Amino acid sequence: MCDRTLTLRQLLEFQPQDDREKEVYNINQYVLNDINTKLQQHAYYLGGQIKMTYDDNININVFDEVREINKKRLIEYGSPCNTWEAMSIHQHNTTFNETENIFKKYCEVMKLREVNNPPPPPF
Repeated sequence: MCDRTLTLRQLLEFQPQDDREKEVYNINQYVLNDINTKLQQHAYYLGGQIKMTYDDNININVFDEVREINKKRLIEYGSPCNTWEAMSIHQHNTTFNETENIFKKYCEVMKLREVNNPPPPPF
């Protein structure tokens, strides 16, 4: 479980520092480019539900919130009414899952940094 919070900009601009971090942070670059393009054009909707800008905070709770919204909307509206809507939902879900994966990979790298560079002991 990752309890970190950072801005979407920080997540999108994050770069691994060494080969080990690059190995852990093997993410889908296409998704990062797609999110950046959407943010530059207008706004990015995480999972098609939550409108985000570069300066909005992202953490595990935001991903959980999107899942809850999706569950409620499925109950309220039912399944997609046509193939266009089904495709749109599928695309948002795929990008959402990849974005969550990027966030989790970021958390893994940050934990790796903590292990390799523990804070100094208190005086």
